[in-house]
Amino acid sequence: MNKNNSKGFTLIELLIVIVIIGILAGVLIAVINPAAQSNKARDAGVQASINKVALATEGFISAYGRAPNGAEFLGGLQNAASSGVVGGGCTAADEHCLFSVTGNPLPGTATTGCPTASWTGNGAGQCYFRYERIGGAAGTAFQVYGKSFGIANTVFRYLNTDAQMKSCTADATPVCP
Repeated sequence: MNKNNSKGFTLIELLIVIVIIGILAGVLIAVINPAAQSNKARDAGVQASINKVALATEGFISAYGRAPNGAEFLGGLQNAASSGVVGGGCTAADEHCLFSVTGNPLPGTATTGCPTASWTGNGAGQCYFRYERIGGAAGTAFQVYGKSFGIANTVFRYLNTDAQMKSCTADATPVCP
């Protein structure tokens, strides 16, 4: 009588387990989608920057009773710099300001970088935040825009009169619901 007391697994059993693990890993990576998760995290950073800018601007309005012009706006922010593009604003005569936030760049393209014209809310190279004072020199309303990383053709807009962050369709003038 020949007893077969083999210990361990056969080659077929090991291959089946490896194939099952591979299938599960493939499904898990497809569900998690690391690029989408990274874009969501970047979008959260963009929204956090917009909220911080809005809070600082609300503080200016509380102190002076009006929304700041471009130069006052930029002067009141730490870790922010003017875009330097022609038509970018950020002077005392401007109702708007194109600016960047240190440590939180907006999406641009590797080949074109930031645009050389003023920010319109659309295009692959839009990599500046935009502040706009509404209502002229005595107005207290303002809005801040920043482009989304993960949602195509979308910018985030904070409008202080409704105190909400909205996702808007990127266009020459962003369209918000």
